[in-house]
Amino acid sequence: MYAVGFALASYVMLAALAWRMWRWYHIAQPLPIPLTPAPRSRIGVVLRLAREVLFFRTLLRASPVTWLGCMLMHYGFLLVLLLHLRFLLPELPLWLVPLIAWGNIANLALLAGLVLLLCRRVFVARIRYVSIPSDFGWLGLLLIIVISGMALKRTGAADPYAVGRFLRSALQLDMLPLVGSAVMWLHLLGVLALLALFPFGKLLHAPGILFAPTLNTRAR
Repeated sequence: MYAVGFALASYVMLAALAWRMWRWYHIAQPLPIPLTPAPRSRIGVVLRLAREVLFFRTLLRASPVTWLGCMLMHYGFLLVLLLHLRFLLPELPLWLVPLIAWGNIANLALLAGLVLLLCRRVFVARIRYVSIPSDFGWLGLLLIIVISGMALKRTGAADPYAVGRFLRSALQLDMLPLVGSAVMWLHLLGVLALLALFPFGKLLHAPGILFAPTLNTRAR
């Protein structure tokens, strides 16, 4: 059942993400509404988007504490995702080998960022006032995935080779059995939920920022 769900969630996520991005790309922008000061060239727009995507420049000016939590969470998450490619690729790429040593640091950075963002929503009154249940739900889901993954790594309760073969076979619709612990299945179910819900929730801001007219529009 999990293999079928993982395959469906993965392909639905890719299809829904491609559809969303196609729709955003084709939305008409009859009037330029750049956020000033705005660049006047396309290269300037690219550099501006790069600064926002890579360094969260606007967020740093608004709230350094929130910026720190977002930097820890996003870059920790990025490194964790890269390290998890070894489960989906039949052979470990050479460029991925040096990153393995950073796995524990990435997990701790991701965990620290999520805890900081959760505390911000709980203890800052103005943020708590505008928060909705799904805001806490996303943070809770990510915390479940991270904590269970760290527990798996520390206890060695899962065979990475067997898990990788199981996931690769599921994507090829060739279902193989997998014997694992309760912690491993909790981790995998959390990942399944994240894949299934990603194209339909607020985490879609990750690719969506590239289509924000206030950031990708040139000054006229």
